[in-house]
Amino acid sequence: MKRVKSLGRYQRVVLLFTTVIVLVFTVIYPMTITRKGFLYKDVILTPNQENGNTIYSGKIQGKQASFTVSEDKTVIFQYDDKTFGPYRAKEDSTAIPKNIETEGGITGVELWQGDNIFFRGGVENNGDIRWVFHEDGSVEDLYFSTTTKTDIEIDEHGNVIDTMEPSATVILNLMYGPKLTHKGEWSVWLLGVFICIITVISILFADELFRFGLSFRIRNADQVEPSHWEIIGRHIYWTLLPIFAIIVFILGLQ
Repeated sequence: MKRVKSLGRYQRVVLLFTTVIVLVFTVIYPMTITRKGFLYKDVILTPNQENGNTIYSGKIQGKQASFTVSEDKTVIFQYDDKTFGPYRAKEDSTAIPKNIETEGGITGVELWQGDNIFFRGGVENNGDIRWVFHEDGSVEDLYFSTTTKTDIEIDEHGNVIDTMEPSATVILNLMYGPKLTHKGEWSVWLLGVFICIITVISILFADELFRFGLSFRIRNADQVEPSHWEIIGRHIYWTLLPIFAIIVFILGLQ
């Protein structure tokens, strides 16, 4: 406590700020990690059961979004005032791609959106990984798109794309039962805490660490006083470390 009182105002502010950072993210991380759901558009949609339906809901870009999966595996996606679907799937062995080889078996699938065929191809379940192939053998959900000056997204064929419309891979994952995931990694939280601890130690024992480093190069290092440039360097170091810790904490929540 005496050591803290002997610190300058800036050092005490950095110590307090660093402590607050750790406390805030120690609260945020458990809340984020325990919130499991279906990842869509980099947002976790949490599942709930309603009248036999599974509803994955959340907010995407500040607007309400939800996938409804009924008992018969019909999928409807609602985003703000838009509705996509209903999507229904049926097995069709003639839809299996003929020109690909896989380790597991492929199930031929036709995916319908209302009265129109939305997708036709094959699905391979390989443990936690699910591959979806078009009938021509190409991998579904891999496409190129560009954005025009009016923020309208178009595919490689010049067709207008609604960026919120779910792909066949997303829909089939929901039908087959998606793997629930979460954001946040405890290992990154530990790294952020470690950086904060380094910050605190470097402030509380600044002179001791300075002289310890010099003891390997000069004699009587315990009698050396830090220069003006050394003090400036410390302040820069103490400023950058908490900022770096915040960046690490935030990245760990992605």
